[in-house]
Parts: sequence; structure tokens; C-alpha cells
Amino acid sequence: MDIRNHPDAPDFEELQDVLIEPVPRKEIEDRRNDGDVLVEDNVREREDLNVVAYLGSDPTAAETDNIGVPLYRLVQLFGTPQLPELQAGEDISDRQDATFKYLFRVTHKGSPDELPTMWLMTIHDSHVRFAASVADWRDEETAFTADSKLALTTYTLALQLVLEPVECVYEGLRF
Repeated sequence: MDIRNHPDAPDFEELQDVLIEPVPRKEIEDRRNDGDVLVEDNVREREDLNVVAYLGSDPTAAETDNIGVPLYRLVQLFGTPQLPELQAGEDISDRQDATFKYLFRVTHKGSPDELPTMWLMTIHDSHVRFAASVADWRDEETAFTADSKLALTTYTLALQLVLEPVECVYEGLRF
């Protein structure tokens, strides 16, 4: 089911009190040097939620699965992904399924009864499709399943971030 049609997913308008900012690479490296491990709950792959993010207005259109458009928009907004293992020119032999991944800190300024005031999320590709995960720093690699409301909100935020075109500098093109 398209995340925009899921009955429990928030509407885009409900997410006005949210700030999304990339986590600096230095902070990621410091956390890892301290022994922390980033664990993720990939919302797209959760069977209990059964959601996907269609990237166009027509879910049957070719651009539905074009992961290049969201990646391009993320690069326009935030530069290249900041996770060290997903940098160009690095050894990619251990990559399984993701070719890019951004780590973001999300701050919610609305009611704390509905959502946490702060959480982490990643936006990435998963089996060549657009995906987002709720993330958390832990002492060790462990299974992690986020609250359903938080997971659906995270996926909706990620989609909202990449849906709107960003005006290119060159010849006023919108991409």
C-alpha cells in the first residue's frame, strides 16, 4: 500500500512541527569510535505495515521505482551521503543492498504524547527501491522494531523530503 494512503500514516500537513537535519559525519565517526552501533528498522520491509513509497502520482508509472530521483534531490539538499562506508571510492565489496544512506536527526516540536521529541532516521535504497528506517545507536548489533506510528511517520517524512522538485541552478530546470 502506498504510504500516502495508509490509514495510520500522518498527513503531510500534520508534520509541520518537525525539523530534519543531517547528522554530521564527525558525530557518526565519534559514536562508532566509542563502540556504538547504528541499528535500523527498515519500514519498507516490515510485513506488519506493508507500505511502499511511490515516487510519482501514478503508482504504475516508470518513475515509481526510479531511486535516482530521490538520491539526486537528497544530494541537492544535503550533499553526498555522510556514512563513511557508503562513500565513493571506498571498498564496496561488503555492500549487500544499499548503495547510499543518509542519517538524519528528527526533532518534533509538537505534542510529546504523539511522537518522541527526537529520533534518528535513515533514508536509503533497499533492493533498488526508495526506503527509510527508524534508527538508533546501541551498544551492539541487535534486532530493532520501532513503534508503528513512529515508523509510519518516518517513512512519510522521508517521502515528503524527496517528492518536491528542487530548482536546479542550471537553466532553471526542475528535477
